[in-house]
Amino acid sequence: MAEILITGGAGNFGRGLAEALREQGHGLRILDLPSCDFSFFDGWDKTQVLPGDIMDTASMKQALEGVDWLFHLAAILPPAAEVDRDRTFRINVDGTRSVMEACSSLSVPPRLIFASSISVYGNTTEEPDLIGPDHRAKPIDIYAESKAVSEDDLKASNLPYVNLRISAISIPAFLDPPEPWPFQADQRIELVALSDLVTAMVSLVGVEEALGKTLIISGGPTWRVKGEEYVRRWGEIMDIPVEEMDYLDRPGWLNWYDTTESQALLDYQKTTLDEFFEQLKAAVDEALA
Repeated sequence: MAEILITGGAGNFGRGLAEALREQGHGLRILDLPSCDFSFFDGWDKTQVLPGDIMDTASMKQALEGVDWLFHLAAILPPAAEVDRDRTFRINVDGTRSVMEACSSLSVPPRLIFASSISVYGNTTEEPDLIGPDHRAKPIDIYAESKAVSEDDLKASNLPYVNLRISAISIPAFLDPPEPWPFQADQRIELVALSDLVTAMVSLVGVEEALGKTLIISGGPTWRVKGEEYVRRWGEIMDIPVEEMDYLDRPGWLNWYDTTESQALLDYQKTTLDEFFEQLKAAVDEALA
């Protein structure tokens, strides 16, 4: 079993990842801001809660001593990332550099799994083919810019790393619709189920052949639809007329993706789009019962 540190570990995704890693028997270190609620981890064995800040390189170095794998999730996410460019770059770029510096200072640095985003590709709606890991980065917003800079920093380092370009995440829960949806009605979109994303990340632990690679994590062939189909099916379950939901007035950064390599390495695409909507309907029915 491995010793694993998760930055941003007290967030929604961090908790889900930690729970899955715990089920595998790994030792865990959960690092997040002192203001976060760590009560989720009360009573967990083989788990250290580390209130701290990724900007504090000295504290990061101490937290990383003896760590085998590092999941770097801490970041400002959209839409908050678009409000203040300086703040977003300070956390997402400078914070990642602090994490990398701490890793590099160790005699045996951990394997660093970086949570990037397919947003780095920018507007690819004119591309006729699937978007693959080697497709050029051309970010169109602040968040994507910050991730692209950190990717370059990572590739220029001597650290053992895996760069994950993660698609937009679908969660089977009773939630309000985005305003607007982050794509156009006729745009090709391919999302990823939250459970499949967790599976992909857990599966990375111990996969040495993934080191040095950029992998796209997305839903796979069954998730390749147009925006209007996804929104219509989602709205039918939520009982929200499609006419009441808005789309972007310009192309967003979603598309269809070539996940051949990531699927071969990690075998994570367990949830079809139909199965996701079944899960969503069950969650909504339970919430309304």
